[in-house]
Amino acid sequence: MKMNSLWRAITLGSLLVLAGCGAQNEQDHSEEGGTLEPVEVELTTKPGKEELKDGEEFTIQAKVTQGDENVDDANEVEFEFWKKDEEQHEKLEGQSQGEGVYSISMTVDEPGIYYVISHVTARDMHTMPKLELTIGDVEGTEHAGDEGHGHEDGHGGEVTGHIMLADKVEAGEEIELTGHAMTGDQALTAADVRFEVWKDGEEKHEFIDASEDSAGEYKSTHVFSDAGTYHVKLHIEKGKLHTHTEKTLTVE
Repeated sequence: MKMNSLWRAITLGSLLVLAGCGAQNEQDHSEEGGTLEPVEVELTTKPGKEELKDGEEFTIQAKVTQGDENVDDANEVEFEFWKKDEEQHEKLEGQSQGEGVYSISMTVDEPGIYYVISHVTARDMHTMPKLELTIGDVEGTEHAGDEGHGHEDGHGGEVTGHIMLADKVEAGEEIELTGHAMTGDQALTAADVRFEVWKDGEEKHEFIDASEDSAGEYKSTHVFSDAGTYHVKLHIEKGKLHTHTEKTLTVE
């Protein structure tokens, strides 16, 4: 009887220890898996936007934070830069400056309206704020809402899209098609996105559905079988929102 009582005491003690561990693990998991604060990005220039001049170097920087914490461990910070109405987009890797700041330095030779998007992936989140820059003496300045044939999203933001694709690709090779969708300066998520592809002078158009690879970034693949000039149009739809933009490329 004494042995049975001792066994019951040991067993009960073990169960209490296990229960305590389980409760602690559950608490730890709850703390780790709680609602995370979003990663936020403040996109600015030095000197300020109103002081940018063609022919003079300036800095574009992204300040990445999460709550009150600077994010110095971002997986990726890239700056996409292009001039309005031009198809060529330049993509540059941001350099960490510490205290959550990532930056690039640039010089443009021609005055005009330019756009920059910072693609930031950090702590399992993705954000891509957009900034419009008027560089140099530009008369009759137009604004970002004039780009991409977009429609308002009901919150004052214009829906825009653009295509990331080289000007020249090889025939017979699988090419990645990448499109970005924005509403105002925020990524447009969960949209219906597809690429329309056709060869110059031909009536046949091919439509390719794209899947969302990260917030606001949609991807698919395509093989251009023959050489020639092709058109790629990006279609973006979400509810009553829709826009499209087009790019021409050469297949060699």
